[in-house]
Amino acid sequence: MRAHALHLSVFLVARPAWARHALAALCAGVAWGLSWVLAPLPGALPILLSLAAVLVAALTGGVGPAWLATFMGALSIVSRTDTRSAATTLLELSLFVALGGLVAVLSGRRGSGGTASPQLPPARPAVSPQEGLEAHLLRNLGDAVLATDAHGVVRYLNPAAATLLQCPESEAIGAPLSQVLRSRPESGSFPLRHASKPSAWSPWPRALRRRDGGELPIEECTTPLRGPAGEELGAVWMFRDATSRRQFELERSRLLERERSALAEAQAQRERMDSLFFQAPVAIAVFRGPEHVCELLNPQARVLLEVDGAALGKPLRDVQPGMDPGLLRLLDEVYREGMPFSAREVPLPTPPSVGTPMHARPSRYHDVSWQPWRDARGAIQGVMAVAVDVTGLVVSRRAAEDLAGELREVVQARDEFLSIASHELRTPITSVQLQLQFLLRMAPTAGSDGATSLVHRRVEATLRSVAQLHQLVATLLDVSRIRAGRLDLHRERMDLSSLTQELVSRAQEDAAGARCPVRLVVSEPLFGNWDRVRLEQVITNLLSNALKYGAQRPVEIHVTREGDFACLRVKDQGIGIAPEDQARIFHRFERAVSQRHYSGFGLGLWIVRQIVEALDGDITVESQPNAGSTFIVRLPLESPSAIDATG
Repeated sequence: MRAHALHLSVFLVARPAWARHALAALCAGVAWGLSWVLAPLPGALPILLSLAAVLVAALTGGVGPAWLATFMGALSIVSRTDTRSAATTLLELSLFVALGGLVAVLSGRRGSGGTASPQLPPARPAVSPQEGLEAHLLRNLGDAVLATDAHGVVRYLNPAAATLLQCPESEAIGAPLSQVLRSRPESGSFPLRHASKPSAWSPWPRALRRRDGGELPIEECTTPLRGPAGEELGAVWMFRDATSRRQFELERSRLLERERSALAEAQAQRERMDSLFFQAPVAIAVFRGPEHVCELLNPQARVLLEVDGAALGKPLRDVQPGMDPGLLRLLDEVYREGMPFSAREVPLPTPPSVGTPMHARPSRYHDVSWQPWRDARGAIQGVMAVAVDVTGLVVSRRAAEDLAGELREVVQARDEFLSIASHELRTPITSVQLQLQFLLRMAPTAGSDGATSLVHRRVEATLRSVAQLHQLVATLLDVSRIRAGRLDLHRERMDLSSLTQELVSRAQEDAAGARCPVRLVVSEPLFGNWDRVRLEQVITNLLSNALKYGAQRPVEIHVTREGDFACLRVKDQGIGIAPEDQARIFHRFERAVSQRHYSGFGLGLWIVRQIVEALDGDITVESQPNAGSTFIVRLPLESPSAIDATG
C-alpha cells in the first residue's frame, strides 16, 4: 500500500501546473455544455454537473484547479436565462460557491497531510480517501522517505528525511539526488540514482554527510518505482538513523572478539590440561556416578588398571573385577560421604608379563589419594583418583632403615665395648695409681747432695701419666654412658660456693704450673639439689680449660645468684674463640684450636653440656679472638619450700 501511495503521489506531482488547470477548465466546460444540452431536465442538474467538475478538478489537480472549476461553474449558473427569480439564482450561486470552496479546501488539506506547507507542489490530486490516508502516514512515518523520478530528480521528501538530511523540502524538491543525499558507504557499494530491483535494508550502515559538517550513520533500503505498464518512473529511498545499531554492532563485535579470545584461551588451556593430564608422571583417573564409570584415564592409570581405551564409559568393577573389595568400598564411601581418602605405600601388583603367574608378580607401592569430584553447585559427580609410584622411595627407605639398624647395632656394640673396656681398665689403673702413690711416699725426697732424688722424680712423672690415663678412661666411660642414655645422677643438697672453693684450692698447684693465678669471688652460699661428683667434673673441666688456654694470665671464677639460679662464671684472658666456633665447641669431637698445639679429643665441653642439661641448667660462652673466654653455667637453686622443710 505504501509503495502504491508513493507511485500515485509521484505520478501526480510529476505533471506540470498548466496541465492540471487545463484539465479543471475542461471538466467545467464539459459540465457547462451538458447543462445546455440537457436543458429540458430539472433545474438542479447544472449545479450537480458543476459540483462534479469541481470534485474531479480537486482530485486530479488539487486546490488551484478546484477553485478554477468552482469559478467557471459559478459563471455557468449566472449565465443561465430561465424563468427563476434573481433571489433564487443568487441562492443557488451562494450554495454552489460554498460547496465548491469547501471541496477545494478539503482537497488542499488532504494533499498536505493536514498542514498547508508551502514547500510541496501546489497540486496534489486526491483520488480516494484511502490514498489520502497513505499520504498522511508517509509524512508522519518515523523512517525517512525520498522519491525520485526517472531522471534522478527528487520529487518527494517526507519530514523525517528533511530532518536527517538537514535540508528543507522546498530546497530538496526538484534538486538532483546527488546534491540532496551526500553520503559515503562504510562497507560495500551504494547506487547514486536508483536500484534496478527491490532490496532489503542494507546490512552495513552508511555515513551520511550533513550540512553541519558531521556524519550520521544510516541504514537504507532502495525500491524501484514503476508505472501501470511497467515503465520506469523513478526510485524510492528509505533510510533511518543507525547510530544505536552501529553502537550495538561495535559492542557486538567487541563482545564477539572477547568471546573468540576467551574461546581460544579456553581451547589453549584445555590443550595444556590435556597435555598435563596425559603426560603426568602419575596415574590419574576420574570416575563418574555411584557405579564409578570410567570418565578419564591417563596412560599411567590404564597401565596400572591393566585396561585400554575401551574401558571408558564402563564401571570400574567391570573393567577391573580383580580389584581389592576393600578399596572399592573405600571408593564408595568417598562418593557417598564426600570425604577425601589417602593411603601411603599401597602395594599393587605390576602388569603381567608373559608366562608370569599372578602370585609371582612383584608388587609396586603407590601413594593413593581419592578426592570427591564436585560440580559448580557443589554436588558430588564422582571421584578423582591419583596414584603416585613410590616403589623406589620405599625400597630406598627400607634399605636405609636396614643400614641404620646395622649401624645402630655397630654403634651399640662399640659403646658397650667402650663401656666395658673403660670399666675394666679403671680397676688396674686405680691399683697402679695406688702403688705409685705408695712408692712416692716410701721413696726418699732428696738425695745425698740435697737435690730431689731421681726415684722421686720418676715416680711423680709416672703418677701424672697414670692420672691422665685414668681421666681418659673416665671420659670414655662417660661418653658411652651418655650415648646409651645411662648418665646416672645422685642428687643431694649441696652448696655450690663451698664446692667451688674446695676445687680451686686443689687446683692451686696446677695453676702455679700453668703460671695462671686463680682468683675466686663467692658472694654467698648457694644450695641446690645437684650431683656432687658430676658438678665437680663440670667445674674441674672448665677450670682445666681456662688454665690450658689462658696464655699464662690470671683466671677469675665468680659464683653469684641470679634470681632463682646459681651462676658460675669461669673467665680467662687467653686466646679466645671465634664467633663461628662458639656453638660448635659443645659438640662431640669438636675443637676450636689445632690439635698440633693443644692435646685433647674435643669431648670435655660436650660432656659438660650433657651434665649441666641433665641438672636442668644451661651453659653458654662469651668470647672474642685474643680477648679471652667466659663460660657461664646456670643451675636452678632449691625452692623456698624445700629450704623451709630442711630448716
